[in-house]
Amino acid sequence: MSKWILKIVTAPETNLFLFAFLLNFVYEVWQSPYFDFYNMPLLADKIEYITHCTVGDGVITIISFWIVSALRGLRYWLINSTWKLTLLFTDLGWIYTFISEIYRVQIAKLYGVSVLVIPGVGISWLPLLQWIILPPLVLYITKRHLLGYRRKG
Repeated sequence: MSKWILKIVTAPETNLFLFAFLLNFVYEVWQSPYFDFYNMPLLADKIEYITHCTVGDGVITIISFWIVSALRGLRYWLINSTWKLTLLFTDLGWIYTFISEIYRVQIAKLYGVSVLVIPGVGISWLPLLQWIILPPLVLYITKRHLLGYRRKG
């Protein structure tokens, strides 16, 4: 394998995005029946919407990672992550999701929710739960994967 391909494949961002995409896609499919876009008549429309949201989850993951990396001064902080760094990483994604959901549901009216709504806020609690559960799991899987690469190279 050429050096530049190996650099891309072993970069924390590549692995974070890959595992964030995979885990968030499963979660997005699971939670989609609770959002009104699920009533779209075509399966292709549903898949496009879920994929769009999942790519967004991957981007949020990378931006959260870069912020923690900037504060830590190291891109490979996730190899020796502390609970504080994991919490910061998770909190950044959660805060963005909270603000984004309010904007998307209440202001832009891109979709609506009718069940599992947080009283007074008008958004679903499912995306917020997603950003509590998945980021630490994504970090853990990415760490294990990168450590496998480090042992080989």
